[in-house]
Amino acid sequence: MSETPWYRTKEGLAAAVAEFGSMTAAARARGVSPSTVRAGAQSVGFTAPKSVARKRTPVAPGSPVSREEILEAEVKELRSIVRQQRAQDLLDEKVLEEIRKHVSPKPARYKPAPRDRRSKETAHTHFLQWSDLHASEVVDHDQMNGLNAYDWDIMLARHERLRQAMLSFRDNRPYQVEELVIAALGDMLTGDIHDELRITNEKVVLEATFQLAQDMGDWIETLIPEYPRIRIRGTFGNHGRLTQKPSFKDAFNNWDWLFMKTLQLRLSKYQSVDFEVTKAAQVPVVIYDKRILLWHGDGVRSTMVDVPWGGIMRFCKKLSDTWRLQRQPIDHFAIGHWHEANQIRAGWILMNGSVKGPDEYSLARFGGGQPAQQVLAAFHPRRGLTETCLLDLT
Repeated sequence: MSETPWYRTKEGLAAAVAEFGSMTAAARARGVSPSTVRAGAQSVGFTAPKSVARKRTPVAPGSPVSREEILEAEVKELRSIVRQQRAQDLLDEKVLEEIRKHVSPKPARYKPAPRDRRSKETAHTHFLQWSDLHASEVVDHDQMNGLNAYDWDIMLARHERLRQAMLSFRDNRPYQVEELVIAALGDMLTGDIHDELRITNEKVVLEATFQLAQDMGDWIETLIPEYPRIRIRGTFGNHGRLTQKPSFKDAFNNWDWLFMKTLQLRLSKYQSVDFEVTKAAQVPVVIYDKRILLWHGDGVRSTMVDVPWGGIMRFCKKLSDTWRLQRQPIDHFAIGHWHEANQIRAGWILMNGSVKGPDEYSLARFGGGQPAQQVLAAFHPRRGLTETCLLDLT
């Protein structure tokens, strides 16, 4: 004979209720349907005893709080938090279920286009802004508290760092460079329009002009094997003028202009070097379909000392209008003079740094200055200006 199930005897039911607390809990614990257990209890006339709440002895105010009371309070608080969180989960699920019923899924609209991987990258042109050498000027290390020093040998050493930086920039790009455009933006010589410069310059200005043409000719010669073509264009700055006050007529009567003409003669034997020197203070250069206007950057009036951006933008806007009316729209401006490398309006104006760096004048008048820097940019045949690189010479 088979054994009578526990839920069909009063003894079995009583033992299960005593163990699990109720018939329902006992049924679930032992894997039986609660309705089956209730039917068995009814058939044998078993009634589960009512639970008796545990009587708590009242605790007088001010009595010591027991560890048991603390734990019971924590458990009660945690159970409350769990119930609240569970209620929120249920509410969230109800909301989501309603949304799923009434909102159909939207198909994705973004589809990435296939990438055109060319077997050979498009060749670019590199554009070097070369300016504010202030050759022959001496910046005294002690008077600058060690912030900077400058003389002819330091200038040449910084040009070597400039050459290495240019070649490193070129070698670490995935594309070929088919041409190097050098924009000489003026103040190549520091000149002697100021008495303090005439006294402290390392060389007299005439000697410095021809020596600079010789040394810079040697420097550019090292670039000729590195680039298929080199195109050099330039203008003159304010430091090289021969008059105390700026002259607008025959402004090319300037030591910078003589330096450029001498350098042109120095490099004339190289077929891959295209060198042009004009008498104009503003020189347009076309790279692919982009026209870049070169000018030194002086003559801009600004009410904000050491922050000339507003004045430069207004000046360039007027220049842009003038050239556009002559059907020669300007895409970019390249300037020096301010000794601070910068981009204005996403490269519309490309400002160059200096080879000299801060000096006694900038330290006393403006509180310092930017370190020696020059700017190298890249132009794509279709996309135009694609990147600029700040070349640190210190």
